[in-house]
Amino acid sequence: MSETYRIAVSGYYGCGNAGDEAVLAGIRASFARVAGDEAQIIALSQNPDETTRLHGIPAHYRMSYKTLEATLKETDILLSGGGSLLQDTTSIRSLLYYLWVCRLAMRRDIPVVFYAQGMGPLHRWLSRRLVQWTANRCAYITVRDPASAELLKEIGVNTPNLEITADPAFALNPAPAAQIDGLMAQEGLPTDRPLLGVALRAWGQDREESAKAYSALLEALQTKTGRSIVLLPMHVPDDVEFGAAVLRHVANPAAFLTIRNAYPPETLLGLVARLEGVVAMRLHTLIFAARVGVPAFALSYDPKVQALMQGLGMEDFCAEWRGFDAEAVATRVAAMLAEREKHVRHLQALAPQLEVKALRSAERVMEILRRK
Repeated sequence: MSETYRIAVSGYYGCGNAGDEAVLAGIRASFARVAGDEAQIIALSQNPDETTRLHGIPAHYRMSYKTLEATLKETDILLSGGGSLLQDTTSIRSLLYYLWVCRLAMRRDIPVVFYAQGMGPLHRWLSRRLVQWTANRCAYITVRDPASAELLKEIGVNTPNLEITADPAFALNPAPAAQIDGLMAQEGLPTDRPLLGVALRAWGQDREESAKAYSALLEALQTKTGRSIVLLPMHVPDDVEFGAAVLRHVANPAAFLTIRNAYPPETLLGLVARLEGVVAMRLHTLIFAARVGVPAFALSYDPKVQALMQGLGMEDFCAEWRGFDAEAVATRVAAMLAEREKHVRHLQALAPQLEVKALRSAERVMEILRRK
């Protein structure tokens, strides 16, 4: 009878962000496929009950030192990631937290793996130094894009145990069709005409100015593409509230559709598969689209978005989020949809390769555990 390894996962889980929940779902799915009953995933979560309900795995409160110590005492390995945990753009506090969890594990001689991380940006000298110190003591590091690997080398990470894989969400499969049908019925989405999904987020200092700019984009997309526009929230309620702020500036708000509720990652993935295309700031909306072969146009607010689009060979369908020309972006989206079948074939050929890379991170972890 094979041993069951307990694998603790540290990340931004239980916070209502569908992108991060997609990462955890992808990690769970990866180990189920790679190791079966040999691996038990335990999530460190802001809301353990919700994480257990959503993912069906044990979860412990991530902000309690006593709980962390107790969890690590029974853990065989700690995964830090995936996602963009190690960055100091929003604040240095979250970066310090995630590195502190790694340090707690290392003090107990528990192997630590940076798992499918998207590294940076790291603006501060202290951030770069602390990440370098921790990374050089990891049992293994996988990153989701070449830019992350380059950043680690740039700050002095010299471990040979570094590999470029892919975001764990590329290991996800859509929920059954009946669940997607239920979502569309509940949200009042039509099934008799093509839909263009738009995933926006509030970003930057002036929320009202951003809302005005995006309202112009929505109207231009509707006019240029001839598609019905549906707003896709990836962080409920934040994105729903921002979407409402955007729609207050359009001439006819009733002409636009909005998803108002939170759904599991696999269900959202299945919904994206029903769309003609996607326009998104949210990274995991773009990843979902690539996973199911749906062409996407990115509004880039972070290097991780550009890195993804370059990795997908879709860098021509990317614009900076700040100061974009709504008419020009809508024209480019219309051109993308005019050649939709070509882009679908390209993404469908790429998706299996990214799935293999996503599973590779889990395979590396199991190799480490089986050598212990």
